[in-house]
Amino acid sequence: MYRKLKKAGKIISDKYSGTMEYFYLTPASLSLLKPLLPVFSKYVKGRLLDAGAGRLSYKFLMERHCSSYHSIDIRGASVDSIGDIQRLPIKDESFDSVFCTQVLEHVPEPQKAMKELCRVLKKGGYAIITVPHLAYLHNEPHDYYRYTKHGMRFMLERAGFEVEEIIPAGGLISFLGHIPSSMMMNLTAGIPRLNEWIFRLNSLFVKATVCIDNLLEKKKIYALNYIVVGQKK
Repeated sequence: MYRKLKKAGKIISDKYSGTMEYFYLTPASLSLLKPLLPVFSKYVKGRLLDAGAGRLSYKFLMERHCSSYHSIDIRGASVDSIGDIQRLPIKDESFDSVFCTQVLEHVPEPQKAMKELCRVLKKGGYAIITVPHLAYLHNEPHDYYRYTKHGMRFMLERAGFEVEEIIPAGGLISFLGHIPSSMMMNLTAGIPRLNEWIFRLNSLFVKATVCIDNLLEKKKIYALNYIVVGQKK
């Protein structure tokens, strides 16, 4: 059953990736997107590297702000380059901005990856990094870490960044809301017409969940994710 649901989840994610609808699949996705949009407007510029780009879910949003977009991941048919974020096959100071979302929890040596992101950035360039604080076990066995805002500040500064912003995204309610959203969408993945109807219903649930989460979780001690922006010194 678990394998079937996981496979269905991949089909659903692939179907909607690269569209705004993708971010309405679960409260976790929407709660991360909302605070990211102003961050993109403020910090994405020039040549952009999307490190650990996966499905390129954010590409269409960031291309509005950068002059060129380059994606890299350890595997994948859609990315521009194949490479390990811990040893990027990229020359020093090649990019004006770097984006790395929900990747560092899957990297055995995240500090190495952080230093690599700094290395490929031009001086004064910005790195936008998102990491989970709360998350279920996923992508096993390559699920190694969860992060606090204090840990992220330490890691960025150690890698050669000056921390500009640390933004909590989502909370406990969005985390718990991920389960019914995923179940609704994944269980109906093989029934296209029903799945489309469920998607509309689920979108309303996702919006309401994120809204309630933001109203009730003001202090964000149960932050679902963190968005961290660092500038290369």
